[in-house]
Amino acid sequence: MLVAFVPKPAVAGAKINFGLKAGMSMSNVKWSDDDGEEKALWKPTFGIFAQIDINETLAIQPELNYLTMGEMWEGVNGVTWKEVYTQNYLWIPVLIKARLTKEGSVVPNVFAGPAAGILLSARYIYTEDGTELDNESVKEWYKSVDFGAVFGVGVEFPMSSFRFIADIRYYLGLAQASDYPEHTLKNNALIFAIGAAF
Repeated sequence: MLVAFVPKPAVAGAKINFGLKAGMSMSNVKWSDDDGEEKALWKPTFGIFAQIDINETLAIQPELNYLTMGEMWEGVNGVTWKEVYTQNYLWIPVLIKARLTKEGSVVPNVFAGPAAGILLSARYIYTEDGTELDNESVKEWYKSVDFGAVFGVGVEFPMSSFRFIADIRYYLGLAQASDYPEHTLKNNALIFAIGAAF
């Protein structure tokens, strides 16, 4: 759930507010040869954003975020083992936000837009009985840029000169994220966050 404090938009003309946010993402990448036993990966996410109010009902919101994609396997086979694959991105969505009402104690909104991810790092980690036995970079397995679309809904709560915002968003990866043509990989994530804008 995205939560932010945003100054109340001006009645006329564009107004720009900047903010910080942080939260959690739940990702589960989709491989062409998934075995169906993988589990979603919960990881922290954080970033900065600008909210450009075009008018009382329409805004543009570009963002810069640190976002982790990936998945994990775990089980018991004599030992309790876990395998985790992570891809860490500088994630850049540009959202169009439409407020469904102009004012009130609760203002619902919907938003959507494209997003690009620049790969910063990728790792494979293997543990047995809580002991890390392998931790290596696998950045060469993935393409340096990812691309997809973001969809979300939210509500805003006007509070004096600030606006408290809560939203939830889904990232649908549209590009091939694997650098190996024999495998197709698409990133997906459900993202929740809290933050403040000034």
